[in-house]
Amino acid sequence: GSLYRPKGKTGPFPAIINPHGHWAEGRMAEPVQTRCANFALQGYIAFSYNMIGYIDNDQMEHSFRNDPAYLWSVSIGGLQLWNSIRALDFVASLPEVDADRLACTGCSGGGTQTFMVTAVDDRIKVAAPVNMVSSFFQGGCLCENTPGTRMDAYNVEISACGAPRPQILVGATGDWTDMLPEVEYPDILSIYRLFGDEDKLTYFYQDAGHNYNKNGREAVYKWFGRWILGETDDEKLREVETPVETIDTLRVFDQQNPRPDDALDQDSIAQVVIARSKA
Repeated sequence: GSLYRPKGKTGPFPAIINPHGHWAEGRMAEPVQTRCANFALQGYIAFSYNMIGYIDNDQMEHSFRNDPAYLWSVSIGGLQLWNSIRALDFVASLPEVDADRLACTGCSGGGTQTFMVTAVDDRIKVAAPVNMVSSFFQGGCLCENTPGTRMDAYNVEISACGAPRPQILVGATGDWTDMLPEVEYPDILSIYRLFGDEDKLTYFYQDAGHNYNKNGREAVYKWFGRWILGETDDEKLREVETPVETIDTLRVFDQQNPRPDDALDQDSIAQVVIARSKA
């Protein structure tokens, strides 16, 4: 992954993990780089990590499907969620990080990872699932449809598991979040209302296609700023232009720095998880 740090500032810093979603460039995509760089400028440590099958994590295909392995709950959705939990472990272990101020945001498949890890890991204090919380579309990729996950639940309820922690839902007219103001937001708000914490849930909705564009990013900056930094001056949380690095600059493994000789391949990874479950 890529780790962004606040230059010239002293910690302890809050930290944000950033699952990237299904951009072809993965964590190298410009919207991901821009978001993480701006988080660092605002005073966070931001960690952007590969989804399975992307860039440095290509030892396993993003389309991995194996029915015998499914019987042991080995799936790319499950492994990605484990990666997100381990990403939290990593940032929390950094000496300059305030482990009581951890957050997560991502778009599309990264949005799925955001509300999934928020549901299972209480260390996430603020969440921003972007363009993914829908009442009728649960995810278009195998990585978002882990076997058994939605037998009696759907994305709205999984996202509501974040209550009463602060959460911002981001949606748009041009994808499956087009009913966010009328359907998904009120449903999740009803759960926050049970805690008496309606003020900890909000949404941002715009006339746009499926995206994590500047408007959405700035809405998340403001929400995170309020609940994590205690910053209420929106002008201090405007996005600024930042350099966009190349894949060659940011990747971990290449011809000069190959993957370790003892790294596991796809079948071996599945077998290791199965063996652990049997044990």
